[in-house]
Amino acid sequence: MDSKAVLESLDVGVVVIAPDWTIVEWTPAAARIVGITADRVLGRGFWVAFPTAKGTSVERILQGVLFDGQPQTYVLPARAPEFRGMVFETRVTRGPRNHLILVLRDMRSEMSAESHAAHILTAFEQERRFYRQLFDALPSPALVLSVDGQILESNPQATELLGAAAAAALRGRPIADWIPASMRPAFATSLRDAMRQRQQCRLSLEVGGESTREVEAVIENVDPAQPQGVPKLLFLAVDVSREVLLQRKLLQTDRLSQLGALVSGVAHELNNPLAAIAAFAEVLAVDAKTPELKESADIIHLEAMRAGRVIQTLLDFARQRPQVRQPVDLKEIGERVLALQRSALKKARVQATVVIGDDVPAVLGDPQELQQVLLNAVVNSVQAIETAQRPGRISIAAQRVEGHVVLSIEDTGPGVPTEILDRVFEPFFTTKGDQGTGLGLSISFGIVKTMGGRMWIQNIDGSGARLVMELPADAAAPRVTPHAGVPVAARPLSVLIIEDEESVRRAMIRMAERLGHRVTSAGRFSDAVGRLHDAETRYDAMVVDVHLDEAHTGFDLFEELLQEGRGRERRVVFTTGDSISTQTRDRLQRSERPVLRKPFNLEELREMLDRVGGVEEGPS
Repeated sequence: MDSKAVLESLDVGVVVIAPDWTIVEWTPAAARIVGITADRVLGRGFWVAFPTAKGTSVERILQGVLFDGQPQTYVLPARAPEFRGMVFETRVTRGPRNHLILVLRDMRSEMSAESHAAHILTAFEQERRFYRQLFDALPSPALVLSVDGQILESNPQATELLGAAAAAALRGRPIADWIPASMRPAFATSLRDAMRQRQQCRLSLEVGGESTREVEAVIENVDPAQPQGVPKLLFLAVDVSREVLLQRKLLQTDRLSQLGALVSGVAHELNNPLAAIAAFAEVLAVDAKTPELKESADIIHLEAMRAGRVIQTLLDFARQRPQVRQPVDLKEIGERVLALQRSALKKARVQATVVIGDDVPAVLGDPQELQQVLLNAVVNSVQAIETAQRPGRISIAAQRVEGHVVLSIEDTGPGVPTEILDRVFEPFFTTKGDQGTGLGLSISFGIVKTMGGRMWIQNIDGSGARLVMELPADAAAPRVTPHAGVPVAARPLSVLIIEDEESVRRAMIRMAERLGHRVTSAGRFSDAVGRLHDAETRYDAMVVDVHLDEAHTGFDLFEELLQEGRGRERRVVFTTGDSISTQTRDRLQRSERPVLRKPFNLEELREMLDRVGGVEEGPS
């Protein structure tokens, strides 16, 4: 009879652990006593298979035997469900080549049914079974975690949430496997802090093959008084993915109700003439011979660019696209919102200002959603001031506070009644009767919270209210104000301008020539192709309008350059006033070429031409 057959014939269970803690032997008797089959543990690390033993007396005994070779015995009640409530006596010895040999014996089979030990064990098993049933019956996902985030236990709801077939498949795995990398440091801090006090956090869980799930979680140390052993942290989660989806649907409905669907249809028709007006005005101001002429040209340019910003604001506000997270300039957002509300502010006799210094960093968030939050706040402030029937003021201010930026919108209205101050963020709660939906502030609250910030409202002594948002600051360098003065190109370039509208084309020619470039132009697709096929002319940069004649677009010209294989497509800069069309946006993204959005100024044109003018051509 070989040694393996001898081991399998024993009544005691035998487990062999290699020096690297891999389980290399698990006899049938061990499987019978413990209740875990060999295929679930062989080849796995001991601490992965039995994570609840880490940091306990079991680990100290195993490490001690491995160190000095002195056999030791321990008796412990089983805690994991697979052990079926048994009590084991385990003898640990060090075998050849530093392998650990564990001999397991079920002590319950040796106890008299009438003994005190048997009664104690029965009471213990009943208590253990009760708490296990309670854990499994929880209606919310629940995990037991170690302080380093290792999953020790999982109830059925948590098993389903994490997309596992059974709880055993989760045991020993780090929960960080489901958490995005950007959230892991903050979650690790929450686990450590939970040792002392309860923690609440919001997490995104990435379950393979499914959309990201958003959960609100509470982390609690279930036995903070335990002096020894591995701390056990109870992780209770509520899946709020549907709530987030509903919030986004409400956001979409709210946005469309404020704006309407007609904005995108007129954007291109407005931006083209504005581009021509702004370009001619700026060149005229630069070359003006008298102060009066320069002042007039500056005013024309300023107002044309303001109109362009209003159109861009409306387009951004109406656009439906996935949520993004990027640096956002709060000063720019504030000025755009006030430009959008200029008429309403004037009608309500409200003076609005943006007081944000250049030393205030950008914040991390979605620019479109932050614009909506700020717009909603300004609209609420205007309506509050109107109820007082007197002129008022709105101030948008921001300052840096450690790693955050605190943004406040302050008004001189009557303030918020004290009795409803705690309810203003509740969905569908409104004091405006049929004129309000009760969704504005609740949606804004959800947006800010999703960005990792918080929002609150407070009354100002005397009169007025202050809406405050704490937003995560961007770690990049603070905003730098562009240098004033006439822009100068890095070097003269040969520039081809392809634009179908004559006034816009002539304006762009004047701008490029004012920068010191040599300019050739074309008004139609066929003219542009003829210019490009002229073998004796080389263009350092090509400014191509997205919309050309009835049969062709700028993308058709780009494809021709791409097919010729000379690398000239890398010298293309697209211009467009159609910034909301899904088709245009998708094709621009696929081309991977820079875009000048109409109207643009001399500095923007200079920077773009300098950038593409340094590209090397491929072989002809």
